[in-house]
Amino acid sequence: MNILIIENSPTLSQLLKKALDAYGYGTTLDDENFQSRSFIPKKVFDFIILNTNLGKELTAEILSYIKTSDKDTKVLGVCNKGSWVEKVEFLNHGGDDVLTYPFPVQELLARIQSLIRRPKRYVDENLYVGDYVLDTNNHIVTKNEKDINLRKKEYSLFEYLARNKDRAISRCELLDHVWDYREYVGSNTIDVHIKRLREKLDDKGIINTIHGVGYKIHVKKTKAS
Repeated sequence: MNILIIENSPTLSQLLKKALDAYGYGTTLDDENFQSRSFIPKKVFDFIILNTNLGKELTAEILSYIKTSDKDTKVLGVCNKGSWVEKVEFLNHGGDDVLTYPFPVQELLARIQSLIRRPKRYVDENLYVGDYVLDTNNHIVTKNEKDINLRKKEYSLFEYLARNKDRAISRCELLDHVWDYREYVGSNTIDVHIKRLREKLDDKGIINTIHGVGYKIHVKKTKAS
């Protein structure tokens, strides 16, 4: 099992690495600069140990990135100072457990094994359309890990099309599900929003016009498929 240790204390990071290496784990050291960021979405690491005292905002940002990239990756916080409030904040931001230093190696190993035994989440709350990822909780669209700035209606329109990507959606259906019935909507409102959405996605072929019907998501097949 590969474990990433994000710790800015050379003493503590080496202590953790030495202990885990002795028990056969593969360990990689990182610090507050989070140079291993690009490896998280690739699921290189099975488990992550994160110092909870990197700074309130920095710790939360790193933890949020890890959990957004892969919800199943278990993150154990290591706290060497601070109050119970910081531990609670770490857990509330998505951390799976917190261990206070100093601690016996046996407890560290037991916490790791306990978290690994937890069942994985089987519900993926993201939608995938080709290279695009729709975060349905935060209403964010990304492509190659870069956010695409969409307005509220543009996102809602794209999400509805993505959820029904196997069929053509009529303009009337889009009006019913994306626009509030109390809103005044002109006859060309959907066409205008589709045009803006295509421009922002920078892929005019992702949303096809089905003449006489409406619109449909089109995902280009790769040679491998």
